[in-house]
Amino acid sequence: MRITNLKIAASVLFVAAALAMAPIASANSISFNLSSNNLGIAGSVGTVTIVDTGLNQVTVTITMNAGFSAKLNGGDFAFNGPSDLSLAGVGGFSADANSGLSFLHLKTSQNISEFGSFAFDFTNVKGQPNGVVSANTVTFVLTGSGLSASQFTSVALHFCTASGSNCGPKTGFTTGTPGIPQVPEPGTLGLLGTGLVGLGGLIRRRLVSKTL
Repeated sequence: MRITNLKIAASVLFVAAALAMAPIASANSISFNLSSNNLGIAGSVGTVTIVDTGLNQVTVTITMNAGFSAKLNGGDFAFNGPSDLSLAGVGGFSADANSGLSFLHLKTSQNISEFGSFAFDFTNVKGQPNGVVSANTVTFVLTGSGLSASQFTSVALHFCTASGSNCGPKTGFTTGTPGIPQVPEPGTLGLLGTGLVGLGGLIRRRLVSKTL
């Protein structure tokens, strides 16, 4: 009876260890610090964060720093890296408190000021109330075949030199280099799995010694 219980315990521990050490579903993300612009402004004007939020799907969040906003009417949101972006693949578009927005056009191989060519340039937002031409925070979802956050190599956007919805006295273009892609570390689970494997091995050795 005791040997049977030990066998069951060993089996349970090995299954738990395998589950603990298996790769867990986690969101990959990459951030672009918008630290370069064509207006000669020093420092960062904002951040673009791209996160895996589903199969073949990423969520793009643009957060502008105080004193700046993302231009909506006549604006540009450009990307390099992915190969399958389309207007039909844009959803969940919101800017500050306004939702249900959309892009009017998608250009390919578009030159953005002094920052070179971009493979995809979503332009001119529509759907916001009258008088709203810029926003502090912009979020939208991109869907495409095999799309993931790690594919994005560069971004650029049209920005305004004032916070809020009225854009400001000047507009320009900004871009930034990507940071290191963030993949959550399952460190705790890994340690747990290692411990469970060791404990399972100890029980198995005791089981074998008792059966000899």
